[in-house]
Amino acid sequence: MILRRFTEHVKQQNWFAVWLDLVVVVAGIYIGLQADAWMSAQKDREIEREYLERLLADMDESIEAQRNDQRIFDASLAATDYVAEIQRAGTFDDVDPDRLIVGLNSVGWISPPVTNMITIRELQSTGNISLIRDVSVRTAIGRFQRSYDAAAFSAEHALGFMFAAAPEFMEWSYLEPSVRGEHHSVTEAEDPSFGYVQRHDAERMLKNPVGANITSWVSGWGKYHGAVLVQHHDATIEFRDLLKEKLEN
Repeated sequence: MILRRFTEHVKQQNWFAVWLDLVVVVAGIYIGLQADAWMSAQKDREIEREYLERLLADMDESIEAQRNDQRIFDASLAATDYVAEIQRAGTFDDVDPDRLIVGLNSVGWISPPVTNMITIRELQSTGNISLIRDVSVRTAIGRFQRSYDAAAFSAEHALGFMFAAAPEFMEWSYLEPSVRGEHHSVTEAEDPSFGYVQRHDAERMLKNPVGANITSWVSGWGKYHGAVLVQHHDATIEFRDLLKEKLEN
């Protein structure tokens, strides 16, 4: 209809009407583009808020998981230190068998950062991080990523040190069929899944004259890693608080 009218105006050489038709067409296109841009911007804002809410949920979940994991890890380090005490004493007198079992199971155990990184990785892999308009939030995401990488790096290298000492630990802890031996050992309950028991040759662990030093060395690396995990936990809380503030404003 507009094209037919425009053609008629050209044939009639009604240049004012031709100009007016062009203005109407251009204005319509401009308004349509502006409407599309506005709708696209609104959609981007909805996606942005959804990402911020998902990040907040991830951080809340991570904080709770980190607190639980830290309690377990601290108990593990304390149990490892108990093994070192027994080794230094060189005797099983007054030893708590249950506590010894926990300690032997804890030697060399390292906790990786228990952090939900799903949304951050999605933002980075899809390029949608550009939808986050607030520079302080984008900066915080990068800072938090570095904190996570540092905790993961610490866990990886701590495990490397643990593996270096693993041959010694293997002498103390191994799986064998649930048949009692005659040597002195502390034995856990049978695993109903496989019919095996975890047996620790407690006598053998005292034969190594530097065994206590090895265990203390492993515990020291665990405590260093624990300090890194605490720093990452603090970074998680800081990031969570920033996200809450942005969503509430």
